[in-house]
This record gives sequence, C-alpha cells and structure tokens, in this order.
Amino acid sequence: MHGNGITYTNSAIQKCLKNEIPIVFCDETHTPAGMLLPYFNIAEYGKRLEIQLSASQPIRKQAWKQIITEKLINQSACLASFPKSNSKHLQLLDFAREVKTGDNTFREGIGAKIYFGELFDNFYRSNKNEDIINSSLNYGYAVLRSGIARAVVSCGLNPAIGVFHSKNKNPFCLVDDLIEPLRPMVDYIVKSQYDDFIKEKILTPALKRFLVSITEKKLLVENAAYSFVAGLQKYIQSYLAYISKQEKQIIFPKLFYDIKI
Repeated sequence: MHGNGITYTNSAIQKCLKNEIPIVFCDETHTPAGMLLPYFNIAEYGKRLEIQLSASQPIRKQAWKQIITEKLINQSACLASFPKSNSKHLQLLDFAREVKTGDNTFREGIGAKIYFGELFDNFYRSNKNEDIINSSLNYGYAVLRSGIARAVVSCGLNPAIGVFHSKNKNPFCLVDDLIEPLRPMVDYIVKSQYDDFIKEKILTPALKRFLVSITEKKLLVENAAYSFVAGLQKYIQSYLAYISKQEKQIIFPKLFYDIKI
C-alpha cells in the first residue's frame, strides 16, 4: 500500500488476512515501512527467517561472489552498448572471471572506477547529488531500490538480513546486496539520454518520470520475459532457493538481453 490519503476499512483488511494476503505499507518513497501478516503467513515467514539466519558464512560469501560477478558482467554489457575505440568492457569481463569468494580482491571497486570513468567523461561517482549525472543516478537507484525492497518483503524475506552490507542501523541490508547487479540498468538509461540530462542543472519532473519508467521495463529471467515486478520476484525467489541449498546458483534478471558481447 503506498499513496497519500489512502484509508482502509477493517473489513477490507480482514478480507486480505482471511485470504492469506500479506499487506505491505510503504512510506513516501514507496519503500516498505511495515507489514501485516495473517497467522498462516507468519508461520511461513518464520521458516524463511530461519533459513536466512542459518545461512552459513561460506554460502553468504559465495552469494556475494555471484552478485559481484553478475554486476561486472552487466557493467560490461552497458559499456559495450555505447562503443568507443577501446575495449574497457572486455577488461570488466576479465574482472568478472577473477572475482573470488567474498570479493576479497576488490574486483567490484576497481571495476567501478574504470566503468564510470569510461561511461561518463570526466565523471566522479558520488552518493551525493553533486551534479546532474550523480543526481540522476541516485534518483534512479532509489526507484530501483524501493522496487527490490517491495519484492523482498512480498516474497516473505526479512530485508535486514543480508549477505554483505552491515546490519547496523540499516533495515534493508539484503536490498542493498541484491540491487548491485541491477544498477547498470539505471546507468544505461541515464547514458542513453545523456544529452537530455546534462543540459539540466537539476532533476526536472520530466527527467524524474523518465527514470521512474525503469519499472515499466521487461526483465528476462531464464530466457522468458517478465514484468519488472514479476522479474524481481523471480530473482528474490532464486536467492532464497540458493541460501536454502535448493539451487547451486542464483538466477539473475538479464538487463541487456538484446546486446551480445
């Protein structure tokens, strides 16, 4: 549930709970702020919480390795879609092959410097809104993050239990883990309309609407196209299957399925 001015009747809430439908309440950024679970779903939620808490350190580190490997692959695909005279995208693919368990050789950080320096000329990536490109990326990432947060909660996982990011004062550690391979989707959209963004000093309503259109994109999961929401849910379910040892690999949504590298 997200939107200002919405009211709910007791009978509507009872109807949802009777039909085993969890209700997720979102804040002004459309990020889950809390949820209401029927008794049946509480039992199922407890099982999934136990799976998350009991995931071993080796499994968590292997999950992070897969996440960073996929991120570097997607960054490479993004660069390849805006070709220059060099082969930096191939270097990122090499980094993807070199990722160790837990990314203890910091392929992600080294790759990021090359990637952003190549994608945007004379650009320094910052979480602060220091310029129009950083502002655009941060806004797009926020849209993506809220979508992943809703998917995590709707799949019955606790967003505070991640594999890499710190739990201290962050209720969305898992979301911040799972967003990493999908960030290049935002990068691609901003780069594709670079001229429109760079001529503005601030994010205009039109540019914000353009960034929100990320949620209208199709995601490819195992060679099948899904809506943005359904594709994210498939991703979260695959992550759950991996940490519960039902699957050997996390299945990631493919962002640039029309680009061959």
